[in-house]
Amino acid sequence: MKKIKILLALMAVAVSMPATAQFRQDRSDYEYMFKAEVGYMPFMMNLGEEGAYGYYISDLQHAVGVNIINGVNIKQDFFVGLGLGYNMVIAPSDIVKANFANGWHCPMGFIDFDYRPLDVEWSPMVGAKAGVSYLMADSPYGNTIDPYIELSTGLNWFFRYEYRNMERNYLSLYVELAFAYTQQTCFVPIRLGFRF
Repeated sequence: MKKIKILLALMAVAVSMPATAQFRQDRSDYEYMFKAEVGYMPFMMNLGEEGAYGYYISDLQHAVGVNIINGVNIKQDFFVGLGLGYNMVIAPSDIVKANFANGWHCPMGFIDFDYRPLDVEWSPMVGAKAGVSYLMADSPYGNTIDPYIELSTGLNWFFRYEYRNMERNYLSLYVELAFAYTQQTCFVPIRLGFRF
């Protein structure tokens, strides 16, 4: 129950962040922004101690999901924010058939970071997420809360690059490939995101 209260407190902070993240009118280094991501997380392997009933997530189950992140872009290069995500953990055959009735729900709360080291239209990026995931599964283990850790790399495209310096335009699309661990399982998330 304590972990759920911590997750709810983090969500409350994410909602109140716009009031504290606004940039000053005379300074263009900081910009309050949202990120929206959709992705597919193929199963890679299980890690940790297998319990009496196996792993929490096994049988090569993959995940599809969406993330919404509320944060601050700093000098265009660095982003930090609080995010909420939702993944559906499901067998690959059910994903192909678009049959999500057999899936397990997995909401998440996390802190998100990313860094774009080059001030160019197409910039490489690295990132990380750290938080918790809550697996709502019809399994012998019931519902489980577990840490969520992710490291990512990708490519960011400032699609209105020519106006960026004059108008503080931080809008971008990005694609990322990551390595994630949660619920005794390693995934390889592939995501498409929009920063606005």
